[in-house]
Order: sequence, then C-alpha cells, then structure tokens
Amino acid sequence: MRIRIAHLSDPHFGANLPEVVNALTHDLKELKPDLIILSGDITQRARYNQFTAAEKFVDGLNKFQWAIVPGNHDIPLINIFSRLFTPYRNFKRVFRDLLEKKITIEQVEVFTLNSTSRFRHVQGELNANQIKKIINGIQKKTGVRIACFHHPMDCPKRVDEKNLLRNRDEAMRVFAKTEVDLILGGHIHDPYVSLSGERYPQVQRQSIISVAGTCLSWRTRSGAPNSFNLIDVEVEEHQQPRLIISRYDLQKDFKFTPILVQSFYRDSVQGWIKT
Repeated sequence: MRIRIAHLSDPHFGANLPEVVNALTHDLKELKPDLIILSGDITQRARYNQFTAAEKFVDGLNKFQWAIVPGNHDIPLINIFSRLFTPYRNFKRVFRDLLEKKITIEQVEVFTLNSTSRFRHVQGELNANQIKKIINGIQKKTGVRIACFHHPMDCPKRVDEKNLLRNRDEAMRVFAKTEVDLILGGHIHDPYVSLSGERYPQVQRQSIISVAGTCLSWRTRSGAPNSFNLIDVEVEEHQQPRLIISRYDLQKDFKFTPILVQSFYRDSVQGWIKT
C-alpha cells in the first residue's frame, strides 16, 4: 500500500507569484496526492483577503484532502489587540476547525499542531501537554505517524538556528515517546531533510525531520527556489514501512521537477534509517 502526501509550506498569499500558483495547481493535479499538507505562513499579513486567496487555491484542488496549520505570519502583526485576543480569527473564518486535529488515511496518521504564539512574532513553541493531548493515548500499530507544525526542528544553516522551535529538545523526547515517525515543518524557506539523531543524539529512536521551502512566494533564498516535498509512504503487511521524500523545485519552464530523492526504512529498534 502506498499513501502519497504533498507537503507544501509558506505560500505567503499577499506576496505570492500568480504564475507559480497556476504551475503548482497543475502539477499537483498530475501527481494525485492522497493528502496535501500546508505547514503554515499561508498569508503574508494575516489579512482576511489573503486567507480568501489561499482558500481559492485550496478550492482549486478540492478533490484532495487537506491538512493546514498556521504560521507566525497567519496571526496579526500590527494590530496588537487582535494579536492578543483574537489571533486566529481570520484563519478560523476561512479554514474553520483545522487547528490541532488528527487525520487518518489507511495506516497513516497525521497530527496537526499549532506552534505559533501570540506573544512572539517569529519563534514558535510546543509544550509537552499540547503534544500529548493530540497524540498520546492513541495506540500505534504497524503504520506511520506524522506530526506537522510550522516551526522547524532542524535546519542546514547556522543563521537559521534562531528560527528553530524554542523547546525542541523537550518536544523531540515526546515525539520519540509517542512514536512519531516523520516531523514536518517550514518557516525558513530552505528545504531540508535529516534524521533526528543528528541534532538530538540523546533520543534513541530516530525520526525523520522534513522541512519544506516556500511553494509560492517570491521570498525565496539563494539555492532554494519555489519548491515542495512529495512523500510516498509504503506500508506492507508483515514488513517495516518505507518512506520516499522527493524535493520538487520550480524550473524556468514553470514546471516543478524532482531534484532530490531520499529513501528511508524503519528499523524496529533504531527507528528510521536512510538507505
């Protein structure tokens, strides 16, 4: 059995490129994912018209199931009253009950978590109780468990260390305890895939950390054009699952093309291992 997931992040509607919206919509229709995950920074400034522009994009792909989480750009910046007392008002007006939920497709469980804070503009945080409330107590069988939130657990460049999840060590311990296999994030516009043991050697069971770039915004970084990740989850009876993560970059002909493919399998003791 194969479950296909498209992981998008940081479209920044209000600072997006219309021609890239068309290209991504076309290519996702061809790839036919079972689920599309959007890991935050949906908008540039949390304005209602920016959320409705994002809604139009989602509606153009409405035959696919979606999981959506907010990013730091999805709560008000200038309006302090709204930021403190109704930070998710516009998000909820459009995407309603998508905050912190569980989605199950066959043997794949996806948990959406909210790492944003009304008290911080850039940095994010998850507490152990928040994670356990969503994930803990749900018995895991032979499938794959995925957690998704905006702020990344790892990064390739030292300059982005300040952008990592604030209490990431505590969060990683909880993810290991609840047997989360794959941790998805965005925020830094710099796609990156790693094994958790590289940054968190104190945690014995390895998870995969996958950070997606910006899928639609002009706010790209050097060496990281508009992109998204395609995740193929392979689960067969009486076998350990496998994961294939393909990075798709936008080319000059406005087509997203796979430029890096990484494969992993799950060991019953060590957790995930790169092949």
